[in-house]
Amino acid sequence: MLTILLLAAPALPAADPPKRDWETVELVGTASEWWYSRNYRSYYWREDFTFLLKEDGTGKMWRIISREPTPNYEFRMGTTYTGLEVDWKKPQRVKVVGVKAIDRIPADFYDLKLDDANLATALVLSVETAPKTWKEYYVNNWFHKWGDKADKTIHAIYADKKAPYDIYGFVDGQGAPFDKKSREIIDMHKGRYTTFHGIVKTAKGTDFGYEIELVDLIGKNTKSGGHTVLFGDAKTIPRLDNKNPPPKK
Repeated sequence: MLTILLLAAPALPAADPPKRDWETVELVGTASEWWYSRNYRSYYWREDFTFLLKEDGTGKMWRIISREPTPNYEFRMGTTYTGLEVDWKKPQRVKVVGVKAIDRIPADFYDLKLDDANLATALVLSVETAPKTWKEYYVNNWFHKWGDKADKTIHAIYADKKAPYDIYGFVDGQGAPFDKKSREIIDMHKGRYTTFHGIVKTAKGTDFGYEIELVDLIGKNTKSGGHTVLFGDAKTIPRLDNKNPPPKK
């Protein structure tokens, strides 16, 4: 059984993110040994899961882990659990889109030894609820650069879809460019913007093939030291669940 480590995590990384050149994986198979935890981390509640996936066709056994939620001020910028009810005590047919890497900062997962030959971090986890009918159980929303081999593939999966496929990230840390209108808004707030909420759109005829359309722009409040909404109303950004922390022992 995994041990839950309740360590404080900053809302924003203090250092530049690591350079990545990861590969994407798209796996279909049967899930077993499901583990899920909802636990209090410093100042908010988070959820995580891991399981083993026996891949169709090859029989390979994969260790799948989730990405952690991303706190930013009072906002929860992903991950999204759709509310789909699944009986994980029974074998479930699942589909995973992810990266063959530990896509977490820091690169660990509770007390689990991440030395599996086939390990992937799930970005989208879907369950087969009826023959050839797949429904999302979980979707990662935090976007950063995964590397040249992965970026376009991941953007293609999210392109032209509504929530839960909306995305968040650092404005200056994206693989895809922002569209013209969004770039104009961002340029108006130079020196203040930090993170964004947006959607991925197909952009035929462009070098990357996809663009980000801005929904909300979050930045620094120079007076309070906190944050402010520079564009949009941020009403559709989920708030962190920071109520009812565990009693002090």
